[in-house]
Amino acid sequence: MTSVILSPLGHVSKGVEMENVVGGEATRGGPFSEGEPRNTGMEATGTTQHKPRLTETNWDLFRLFFSVARIGSVNRAARDLGMSQPTLSRRLKELERNIGAPLFFRVSSGVKLTQEGQDLLRSAEEMVRSFEDFHRDLSLRVGHRSTAVKISATEGLTKHWLLPRVKKLRALNPQIRLEINSTVEQQNLATSDLDLVIRIGHPGDSELVGRRVGTIAFGLFASDSYLAERGAPRSLNELVDHELIGSMAEYGRLHNERTSHITLLTVFNSAANARSTLSLTPVVNHFAATAEGLGLAFLPVPFALAEGLVRVLPDEAAILDLWLLRRRESDLRKMTKQVWRFLEAELTNTRSWFVGQRSAQKRLQRVA
Repeated sequence: MTSVILSPLGHVSKGVEMENVVGGEATRGGPFSEGEPRNTGMEATGTTQHKPRLTETNWDLFRLFFSVARIGSVNRAARDLGMSQPTLSRRLKELERNIGAPLFFRVSSGVKLTQEGQDLLRSAEEMVRSFEDFHRDLSLRVGHRSTAVKISATEGLTKHWLLPRVKKLRALNPQIRLEINSTVEQQNLATSDLDLVIRIGHPGDSELVGRRVGTIAFGLFASDSYLAERGAPRSLNELVDHELIGSMAEYGRLHNERTSHITLLTVFNSAANARSTLSLTPVVNHFAATAEGLGLAFLPVPFALAEGLVRVLPDEAAILDLWLLRRRESDLRKMTKQVWRFLEAELTNTRSWFVGQRSAQKRLQRVA
C-alpha cells in the first residue's frame, strides 16, 4: 500500500578463475573423477610455487563450497546456483588451491567432504550464517528505502498541486511510499537524502540534474475585507501606503541575482523595507494573514487564487522558472524514475494553471 509522509521541513565480486582447471564429478580427469588420481601437491618441476594465502580467498568461493557440501553433488549444486557445472568445479579447485588441501572426494552418489572439508565446514558455518543474516537485513533495508520517494516542494505547491495528484500516482503503483518535505527553503539533496525537488526560481545546486518544466506567476493579493477598508493600490508606487505582509528575505533563495531585476519583486521589497510590515514564518502563513485582512502579500498566483484571495494590480506580475530536479544517484531506484516521469508529465500538462489562467484553474478543480 502506498504511504505518504509529510514533514515541515550483495553484489559480491567473483574471483579470478584459475587456469588448468577441470570439470565436475562426472568429468574425466576432474577433481572427482575416477579416471585419474588428483594431484593436490606441487608439480615436481624443481621450482617453488607461490601458495595463495587463505586471507586472499574470495568470499564467494566459500558460498559455493557450502552449497556443494550441503547438496553433496557438484551437478545439482550448479543447477541450484544457476551456473554451469564446469564453472563451479573450477571455482572449487581455486578454493582448494588457496587452502592447500582437498575438500571433496568422489563417491557414487556425488561427492563427500574430506577431513579438511569437514573442518572447514565446522569452522566457517557460523561465519556464513552471520553473513547470510547480514545480507538479508541489508536487502530489507535497501528494499525499504528503494520503495520510498522523498520529494521536496513548497507548502503552497504541496497543498494545491502535489497532494491532489497522490491518488493518481497510487493508482499507477500502489507500492510507492511518498515522503513529502514541504518547505519554501531550497533543500539540499546531498545532505537531506531527497530524491526529487520541485523548485521555484533558480535551480541552485550543481549536483542536481533536471529540466525547466514551466513558469509560475507571482502577484499581489488581498482579502475582500482589507480592500473594503483600505481600497486597492492603483500603482506600484502606492504600495508604501499599504500594510504589507512578509518580505523577500522570508522567501529564502527565491530572491537572487537572477530575479532581482524583476520590477514587482524590487518595488515590493523596497516598500516592505520602508515601513513596518508583518513578518512571519513559514511563508505558508502569508496566505492566512492575507485572508484575515492584515495587508497585501506577494504570493504565487495559482495558490492565492485557490485560497480565494483577490488579486490587485493584475497587470503586474513576476514570472519565475519552475524546475523539476533530481540527484543522479536516485536514478538507480526504479520507483524514483517512475515518480519523476509522472511529475514531469503532470507539470507539463498544467503549465497554464501555474501562470494563473482562470480557465486552467477551473479545469484543475474539476480534475482534483
